[in-house]
Amino acid sequence: MKILYFDISAILIMLIMIAVLFVQNKQWNIINKLLLILYINVLFTTVFDLWSEAYNIWFLANETDSVFRYFLYYGYFLSRNMTPLLFQLYLFSITDTWHILKKKPWLKPLFAAPYIVVCLLLFSNVFFHNVFYFNNELIYTRGPMFYGLHLCAFVYFVSGIIFLLAYRKVFPIDKLTALICFYPWNLLAILVQAFIPEYLVEMFLNTVSLFMVSSIVQRPEEVIDPVTGILSHIAYRADMKKAFYLRKPFRIVVAQLVNYQSLLTILGSDACGGLMKQLSTDMKNAFKDPLFSADLYYLENGMFAAVSGSDDSEYCRRAARSFSDSVNGSLQMGKLILEMNSCLCVFRCPEDFEDYDKMMSFVNSFSSFLPADGSVTCLEDEDDRQQFNIHLRNDIDHIVSNAIEKNLFKMYYQPIYSVKEKRFTSAEALIRLKDEKYGFISPELLITAAERNGTILQIGDFVLDSVCRFMAECLGMKLPIEYIELNLSMKQCVQMDLKDKVLFYLSKYELKPEQINLEITETAANTAQDIVEENIRSLSEHGVAFSLDDYGTGYSNLSRVISLPFKIVKIDKSMTDKVFDSKINAVLKNNLRLLKEIGIEIVVEGIEKKAQLCQFEEMGCDFVQGYYYSAPLPEKDFLKFIKTENHQ
Repeated sequence: MKILYFDISAILIMLIMIAVLFVQNKQWNIINKLLLILYINVLFTTVFDLWSEAYNIWFLANETDSVFRYFLYYGYFLSRNMTPLLFQLYLFSITDTWHILKKKPWLKPLFAAPYIVVCLLLFSNVFFHNVFYFNNELIYTRGPMFYGLHLCAFVYFVSGIIFLLAYRKVFPIDKLTALICFYPWNLLAILVQAFIPEYLVEMFLNTVSLFMVSSIVQRPEEVIDPVTGILSHIAYRADMKKAFYLRKPFRIVVAQLVNYQSLLTILGSDACGGLMKQLSTDMKNAFKDPLFSADLYYLENGMFAAVSGSDDSEYCRRAARSFSDSVNGSLQMGKLILEMNSCLCVFRCPEDFEDYDKMMSFVNSFSSFLPADGSVTCLEDEDDRQQFNIHLRNDIDHIVSNAIEKNLFKMYYQPIYSVKEKRFTSAEALIRLKDEKYGFISPELLITAAERNGTILQIGDFVLDSVCRFMAECLGMKLPIEYIELNLSMKQCVQMDLKDKVLFYLSKYELKPEQINLEITETAANTAQDIVEENIRSLSEHGVAFSLDDYGTGYSNLSRVISLPFKIVKIDKSMTDKVFDSKINAVLKNNLRLLKEIGIEIVVEGIEKKAQLCQFEEMGCDFVQGYYYSAPLPEKDFLKFIKTENHQ
């Protein structure tokens, strides 16, 4: 007598799994839809199995009920053999490899062939009873072609395992294990059922294997953002890695709410979360066209992304412009009227970014260098120069790390002219980088990137070493250079061991402390003041001079300048360019007079015209530098320039 409790348990478990799938999943994408179909198919298979066995037990088998009994068994075999087919389709979905079937149409009939054979075998059974039949005693009996059904299922089992092993890098080890275990669990079920037929464990073990998949592979907390209800940043990273690994072409629309932090401060986390949820709904509406489906993601901190496999660029532009209307303009929340500003971009992969890291770098930084006025930037529409600049900014971290690894940095020196002595007495050291691909890199872009990614300290050590070496070389050649100025970054200014480093390099090249001059900006001087002041004072006590660079660009005041032992103040080029403005001229005259009265020397940067030079000479500046005399020069050219100009 057959024991039915296993099938009954399987039905209850499967009903719970279907209910949980409905409750947990707010986004019915192709993966969830296929999983639901798979669950329902297994549920029907179990019902057919239970019903057919219960019918044999509880009802008398006679000639009049054979049609219904055949119906139950046909239903069971059709749905049971559909399970491995549906599971393979599920694997296509979670690996996102549908594009392989699209590229190779001949794979579709080959993929469907085993199940077509199953259908043909069962159809032939109607006439020839070669798969199963009921004997004279109306007992279920397997025919000679019965094992053809198992063979077809085995084809799916083998192909599924091969498929998973081929794409094993797409999954973490726990998910890969759960998916692969689906097959041995089902093989075990068939074997147990064959040797112990009274225990109906086949569908129970099949259900258990799917439960493992649902609990390990399908984790809504990993893929759904709890605030917006769309896919999370974790799912985005996983899906993008998968897409690049599979070389799947796709288009992405990214939108960054550039004033998100301001909105968060004003609204608070709850209200701001509600705003993000509303924007996710607006995004769903913008990308709702069923012919061009897109996966929607919330990447946190006011950033959204839509990823589509469609090659219709106009659709992506249209949807992006529609969403742009939602994330720009005035926003009324209660009695508050706020402004939202966003940056949106549409790009292609792998055409615009050939690997995952470059694409992720762009997504993380695009709002810092693309227009944040609500317009939609489409990379494929940009001209060559603009695309070059975009890729340069996107690759800057790699450019800097590559330059450090290959020692590509070079030091340039801009001569500084002494107004009093009528000759060049010093120079400012400036770092330059010529990349193998992009050529000369803007110093501003270089330093900003190095400050951000932490390589500025390595670069700073290189500069300090190079300048001290070059100063020693100038002394050895008897050049009349009294000192060389070099810039300290903000991070260098707050190093606990800054004094030790500077003194080490001075000792290494046998230099006197006064033969180098350290420049710090207004921003650095006003940041982490205790440690900055300690570094300035301790190095000054050892004879190292300091300059305040970019004077006039920030919020410095004379009391701040007086409080620190600065030897030199450098007037920034932005002020130099406005020297003929009457108001700026008056401010400069008074500042220079006061600085000179307290014994601080003045260097004017950015002198490009004779008239500028004359104006600052009248104000009593001590030194000038700029293109009027010379651009920054490589070491050899600088040495030649000093020999020639000072000789004259």
